[in-house]
Amino acid sequence: MLGSVGFFYYKEKITTIDRMCGVTMESTANRIKIKMMKKSNIDSFFQENSAIRVGLFDKDKKLIRSNLTTNNINFEQINYNNVTSAFFVAEFFSPINNVEYIIIEDSKLSDTMGNLKSLLWFLFIIASIFVAFVGYFLSRLLLKPVKENFAILSRFMKDSAHELNTPVTALMMSANYLKKKYDKEMLEHMLMSSKMISETYNSIAYLAFHDLDIEIKEEFDLSEQLYSSIKYFKEIAANKDITINTKLETFIVNMDKNSSKKLLNNLISNAIKYSFNHKTIDITLTKNILIIKDEGQGIDKHNQQKIFERYKRVGKKGSGGFGIGLDIVMGICRSNNIEIQLESEVGKGSSFKLIFPK
Repeated sequence: MLGSVGFFYYKEKITTIDRMCGVTMESTANRIKIKMMKKSNIDSFFQENSAIRVGLFDKDKKLIRSNLTTNNINFEQINYNNVTSAFFVAEFFSPINNVEYIIIEDSKLSDTMGNLKSLLWFLFIIASIFVAFVGYFLSRLLLKPVKENFAILSRFMKDSAHELNTPVTALMMSANYLKKKYDKEMLEHMLMSSKMISETYNSIAYLAFHDLDIEIKEEFDLSEQLYSSIKYFKEIAANKDITINTKLETFIVNMDKNSSKKLLNNLISNAIKYSFNHKTIDITLTKNILIIKDEGQGIDKHNQQKIFERYKRVGKKGSGGFGIGLDIVMGICRSNNIEIQLESEVGKGSSFKLIFPK
């Protein structure tokens, strides 16, 4: 685009310069004609250092007097240019002092053209540097979120691999042990590991296929769904010697059962995951208010909004998880008009409160 603008500007300036040269040379030729008709002295037009040069030729186009840079003149054209100069050819209707043709040469045209080219190249370079700088700045600005998302995705893949590696390894070890000897504790470890894998898969599958799922809303008792989820995580909680205390009242909700299961499982799973060992988790359901309170790491105020963003993790390194559970929770709450509140204190634990529509 800059090249096109420069080209058209150059062509326009060349046309303007040609026009101005033509007017200047024609004016000079007319002045010489008038002086010759008046038989005045025209020596001043033949100075060697003059930009405007003059040549006088007879009817046979033979040179009479000249300070032109060349005697190779094209008498067939009135205005023309060669490599270095512009020429104007004026012809007398009747010769004066044997002069039939007056040739005017603008010998500085090449300098003017050279200066114009230099100016255009300078402007082109400056404009290119400016465009390159703006382009670099914009690319950095536009690529920043792409790089951030790529880093988040890369971290998510590593965390996912780590999350799956632990239970898979435990399953393999337990299976190998059971080949030699039956052990009830080993079976519980296998069950716990399989549930951890299942939850990881379910979370990833929910994000991947949720848009394609058809939600079927129905009325059911939320307390029964809670008891089912608590029972599901019994082995995982026992592995950290965590006691789950419950105080649940009957409350009928109208929502998709699979979504409610995913909502409760993520909250209970997070409570177990981020609780300290040998602690308790309190789960209460009173009327339309559900509270899940743990005694764990806690979350500082600065990060309490960030934990609901996808792939965001604010816990200590090695605490597990890969940052999609609470994003899923927030999405389900929004789609079902459930208000979610968080109270947390670092080192003491967190309390998630869900207020269901009545």
